[in-house]
Amino acid sequence: MIRRVPLWGWMLGLGAIALSLRLADLGRIHGLVFDEVYYVPFALDYLQGTPSFDAHPPLAKYLIALGIWFGQWPAAWLGWPTVEVEGILVSPLAFRWLNAIVGATIPVLLAALAFSLSHGYPPQRRRTFTLLAGLLMTMEGLTLVESRLALINIYGLALGLLGQWAWVRAGLAEHPSRWRWAAGIALGAAVSVKWNWAGLWLGLLLWEVLTIYGEHPLPKSLSPRERDFEVSSGAPSPSGRRGWGMRVKPWRRQVAYLGVIPLATYLLLWLPHLVLTGESLVSIHRQLWSTHQSIGAGAGHDYCSSWHSWPVMVRPIAYFYERTDGIATTIHAMGNPVLWWLGTAAVLALGLGWLSRQVTGESRWAGSPSGAVVPFILLNYLTNWLPWALVSRCTFLYHAMGMAALSTLGLAWLISQWWQHPRDRPLALVLLGAIALSFLFWLPLYLGLPLSLESLHRRWLMPGWI
Repeated sequence: MIRRVPLWGWMLGLGAIALSLRLADLGRIHGLVFDEVYYVPFALDYLQGTPSFDAHPPLAKYLIALGIWFGQWPAAWLGWPTVEVEGILVSPLAFRWLNAIVGATIPVLLAALAFSLSHGYPPQRRRTFTLLAGLLMTMEGLTLVESRLALINIYGLALGLLGQWAWVRAGLAEHPSRWRWAAGIALGAAVSVKWNWAGLWLGLLLWEVLTIYGEHPLPKSLSPRERDFEVSSGAPSPSGRRGWGMRVKPWRRQVAYLGVIPLATYLLLWLPHLVLTGESLVSIHRQLWSTHQSIGAGAGHDYCSSWHSWPVMVRPIAYFYERTDGIATTIHAMGNPVLWWLGTAAVLALGLGWLSRQVTGESRWAGSPSGAVVPFILLNYLTNWLPWALVSRCTFLYHAMGMAALSTLGLAWLISQWWQHPRDRPLALVLLGAIALSFLFWLPLYLGLPLSLESLHRRWLMPGWI
């Protein structure tokens, strides 16, 4: 019976679960939480035509403003509670609902990326990998918290994953240019949320460079004539057989798809802000750069966490805390601990395994369609993590959302491998059960549910979590 359910049906189910978790009692925390104190006023300023300066590009504030604009009518009709923000009454549901919907797409987008990446594997392995990627991401805590508040990071992650999926999907399409256009637009939009989401763009760019100038991931079963045809043209071979997804294209196309289109998208998304303020693009970017340079010179924050601590989640962030008569309500921006740690272990295991194969000569960069999966995960994990070593300013755990998504993908890849072998399937079931129990145990901290002080303290496994 289970196998009769089509893959898209399972994806819709996971999306529905993710959405229900994000919409459940969304307006119960009445008032502005954490950086909502900045982003909601910024969004309202756009609605009034008087945008204020922010240290990040404008796209996410446009979207929060759009959510408020669409949400004002149901808020009035249904009598949603409101909070006063800079003299304007606005409902928390109105400025949070769009974030919840966008956040619910992230498990589906990661599953779609897994499905396209694993082209060339047996259908059952591909299906298992896809389902596990979506399921594990549904149980990820940090993205759940970010989706339930009017914060901006969730837009960057969703758009970045959309761009990565579209790029990989292009290699399997009859008309790849359409998908590459979509990828370029999505990646440019992701950077227009926050500059740090360029890590997902950088991962694809480096991937293309390595697959072009390294060993090219075409199936070994192709004849020399077919391989020469695909490498030179980027089109299907005369026999109608297609290579994996990353066929060599002329470098001018690469520059357009991963250079010109993202840059043009980024610049065009500034236009509404520039029209309203009368500023120039150059002056606003000088101001942004100066602001980011000065942030590192100021005092630290109680919840700062260094980039090297993110793989083990040493310091999550308390977004909200309220205590009344021995009952505490808190919203903690933290990942699912078991999923987070297993994801880090999976990336380490995949990395060591890949390096050992390079040393022994068992494989090169990506010599088969399926051999591209692990290098893709590792490379994108690193481009979303290591650049933070160059940042001297105070950083936070939410900056690790990109690498958390890639480590989840890596864990799904390993578990899907174990699932195929009856001897290893019990291990896969134990890990999935531990992740699910961990998610349920820490769920009150993601949703802001009341807990006794004793129950809350049991959830502080590390000193830095308080």
